[in-house]
Amino acid sequence: MRRKHKTKKDGEVMKKRISLIIAFVLVIILLASCAPRQTQPQITPSPSPSPAQTTPAPIPTDEETGDDQNGAKTGEVTSPEGLEDGVYTGKSDKDERGGYGEIKITIADGKITDVEYTEYTSDGKPKTKENGYEYEKAMEAFKELPKQLIETQNVNEIDDYSGATGTTEKFRTAAKRALSGTPAQDSNKNNETDQSGKNSDNEGKNDTPTESPQT
Repeated sequence: MRRKHKTKKDGEVMKKRISLIIAFVLVIILLASCAPRQTQPQITPSPSPSPAQTTPAPIPTDEETGDDQNGAKTGEVTSPEGLEDGVYTGKSDKDERGGYGEIKITIADGKITDVEYTEYTSDGKPKTKENGYEYEKAMEAFKELPKQLIETQNVNEIDDYSGATGTTEKFRTAAKRALSGTPAQDSNKNNETDQSGKNSDNEGKNDTPTESPQT
């Protein structure tokens, strides 16, 4: 009887110990779960410095620079106002067939007094009947457009010649370039100046006294 009672008592003691151990473990788990967690600071990578963004400078167009597709000055002067007297020459662009126009404008007393216009083929021959050119409308425009410029005294007031709009456009371009340039020097005056200079030099040489031989 004593052994049975002792065994029963020991079993109860073991149960109590196990219960205490379980309770202790649960308390530790609860404390651990309730304790504040130390969060590691998140390091955000700093953005790498980007190369400086440079805005490319706009490329000037032909209209802004006053240049055409061939690099020649298109010119903005359309009248003789403010220009000195003289002879002004200009040339148009080549068309799709290689033809182009050349103009010679004479200004006297601040007015356009004479205009000569000639168109050439791609091989540099003037467009005339003698050279086999037979487009009547264009040849009529060669004569009428200079008359219009003398009458209007302004390139922008020249009307498109019916049936020869291409010729009209070349005429306008050549005339603007001519008026935007400088007058050609008078070759006759240059020749006269050169000749007078040569004459004065010869006179100076002739005036040089000659030494008579000593006897």
